Amino acid sequence: MYQEYPPCPSLAPYIDKYWEVKGETEYDMRYKILPDGCADFIFSIQEPSQPLNGEMLMQPYRFYFVGPMRVYSELVTRSTNLHMMGVRFSPCGLAAFTKVPLGEFTDMRIDASELDMLFDNSFAEMLCERESLQERIQIIERFLLSHLSAIIPIDRQMLQATDLIIRSNGMLPIRQLTDKLYLGQRHFERKFKHVTGYTPKEFSRITKFRNATRVLRGIKDTDMQQLAIDCGYYDQSHFIKEFRRLSGSNPSAFMSLPIPEDDPLTYI
Repeated sequence: MYQEYPPCPSLAPYIDKYWEVKGETEYDMRYKILPDGCADFIFSIQEPSQPLNGEMLMQPYRFYFVGPMRVYSELVTRSTNLHMMGVRFSPCGLAAFTKVPLGEFTDMRIDASELDMLFDNSFAEMLCERESLQERIQIIERFLLSHLSAIIPIDRQMLQATDLIIRSNGMLPIRQLTDKLYLGQRHFERKFKHVTGYTPKEFSRITKFRNATRVLRGIKDTDMQQLAIDCGYYDQSHFIKEFRRLSGSNPSAFMSLPIPEDDPLTYI
């Protein structure tokens, strides 16, 4: 039902992946969407779906912007047939295509027709009218490649910062990070949030959480206390509290779920 596709090499510095969710589902099926440090444009190809809190109804042939998420959210299907595709930008990737501060859209899901950001309704309609996913990806890539000549240079220090956080699995202290980059903490936090939508601490927390989910999915039995420490948490209690906050589940409940084909979507 869920598939991911890599971008072409020229867009790899900016696009994390393209994805598609397609197939039959149950009415009122709840999908749990976990924070991943990225931002997505979502195109509703066929049937509508609606977030649990009812703030946004996803209509067919429209597109939506999901800003950087700090905690999980739930999506509830309002049909028995689901078809969506998305463009997931890497943590700093969208900043290359727009000057809009991503920090203004943290935890927000917006009808993208209300935004002056990259795509527009006519593009979304053209995309949805194509027959295959491959055609849609080709259209998106041609569009984004045509904008590379006017690309906005991404601050190299912010790219380095996200890379250091990810490579450390979110365990690099912020003070050490600012020392490595020779930046004052306030100045660094302001620039980092502008291009990623997160403070460095928030991005580190999400990166640490994502590493923990990968560890949990790769094991059957474990010493939870030792796992918590290995993943950078103070102790088991701290790990469980953070995991519940970001995923809505305890680690033990998360381990009991069937391992999905996808990384960011799990359903309860």
